[in-house]
Amino acid sequence: MHVPRGLFAVGLTALLLTAGVAGGLGGVAAQSGSDCSYPLTVTDSTDTEITIEEEPETVVTLAPSAAQTMYEIGAQEKVIGISDRATYLDWDEEKEIVSGEEGFVNTERVIAQDPDIVLAPDIISEEKVEQLRQDEDLTVYHFGASETMDDVVEKTRLIGQLTGECEGADAKATEMEQTLDTVAEAVDGEDSPRVLYAFAGYTSGEGTFIDEILTTAGATNVASEAGISGFQMVSDEVVANQSPEWIVVNDEAPGIPDKEAYNETPAVQNDQIVTVNAHSISQAAPRTVDVVEHIASELHPEAYESAQATTTEDTQNEDTTAVTTETEAPGFGPIVALLALGGAAFLRRE
Repeated sequence: MHVPRGLFAVGLTALLLTAGVAGGLGGVAAQSGSDCSYPLTVTDSTDTEITIEEEPETVVTLAPSAAQTMYEIGAQEKVIGISDRATYLDWDEEKEIVSGEEGFVNTERVIAQDPDIVLAPDIISEEKVEQLRQDEDLTVYHFGASETMDDVVEKTRLIGQLTGECEGADAKATEMEQTLDTVAEAVDGEDSPRVLYAFAGYTSGEGTFIDEILTTAGATNVASEAGISGFQMVSDEVVANQSPEWIVVNDEAPGIPDKEAYNETPAVQNDQIVTVNAHSISQAAPRTVDVVEHIASELHPEAYESAQATTTEDTQNEDTTAVTTETEAPGFGPIVALLALGGAAFLRRE
């Protein structure tokens, strides 16, 4: 029987939360190992040791991936500043924009917010980070680049730890892990269709995060096969020679070039075009998992449906085990057991 990563933790945590046991352990955080106690000392990607004396109440995010993560872990009320590229998120209240012309970080605007912590994803230069640290004595955590989907899951939990939001972060990370496990089961042993990511004449080749998304979803990235690395223009010759079976586009540039090279591909002739959200595919954050799931379900529909059914069955079995264990435990009755089952379902929805 396939047991998704983190599934046992979700069921057990819901059980403990309902019984009133896990509250002192940080709820979900206690199960996953995240620590939301302070003071907290961590080392970031610049090898700088940072000490957070107490739980942050105000957070500035310098790039949309960090903003999206805060949003998805249910911590949007702590966010007081975002870049202009993060305005697509449906914030409960208006946030201050800390980027200036052409989307670059405006140091003065960050300083004006006087945040307890600044989250700086890898696209923010180390020079900018040092400026905020040295000149203004701000607490800034600089993230390294996410290279794998596991990195995104780990970063989600880390942001929860840095901002005092371990419970929400661990719940979201566990949900991401379950989805990735379903995808992994679906694509295991399946043929890998040849896929081109196309965006306004460009594509993503070897060494890009989009390449990781495609391969995780059970695809062969034809750009990588053609020797393209990074984010580059793709020639008609490459498109014709690689003859992709599927083409992935984003909703900011959903059109396919009306050229013979594209029109002759199996992807266009069979109308095998997958459109994904531009923000979700370009930001190494929780919604990236949704993109992986969507692409996998399009490329491998039957295998994905089967894997999803297996996951659902395993989840139901786990819930049943949790109820049985709780009912038989001394000091707890069937009502508490049923509440535990409801708590597990709630955490999965979150």
